[in-house]
Amino acid sequence: MSNAEEIAKYKKLLDDRVITQEDFDKKKSELLSSTEGSNVSPDNKWLVTLLLCFFVGFLGVHRFYVGKTGTGILHLLTLGAFGIWTLIDLIIIVLGKFTDKDGNLVTR
Repeated sequence: MSNAEEIAKYKKLLDDRVITQEDFDKKKSELLSSTEGSNVSPDNKWLVTLLLCFFVGFLGVHRFYVGKTGTGILHLLTLGAFGIWTLIDLIIIVLGKFTDKDGNLVTR
């Protein structure tokens, strides 16, 4: 559900007098300041992804961590395509072009 849809849902609750104006304003500001709109994930996710790829990348653990289960399983079964796929993922993560399952960039 997008931020706009969430806000509309809370607006409906406000109109139906289920929540107060204060609750609506608080939730609206939370949604507008979330990272979804910026298409970038938190900094710690980048570091964890980088370390997982570096140490156990051949098992695809970094792909499972960001929610890419399908390619994580392929990575596991092929041992990271004999290391080549893992090396490519490591480079992509360092460059800040790696994405999670929602398409958000995993960057510093």
